[in-house]
Amino acid sequence: MRLRRVVVVLASAGGKSVPVIARLVQADEDSVRQVIHRFNEIGMASLGPQRAGGRPRRISHDEDLSS
Repeated sequence: MRLRRVVVVLASAGGKSVPVIARLVQADEDSVRQVIHRFNEIGMASLGPQRAGGRPRRISHDEDLSS
């Protein structure tokens, strides 16, 4: 996913329109706009790994001892 965000930002900087970028990265236009807006807000940090939501992984007692 990081590569896709980088391609979106580079294509946008190169003057490509959102519909063209969406076809290029095979994503919907809203996702492309979101990546561009986030990059404009926080810069290079927006290209880093994104933490997925959801429940945290539960570690059993056995796994904890083997680490």
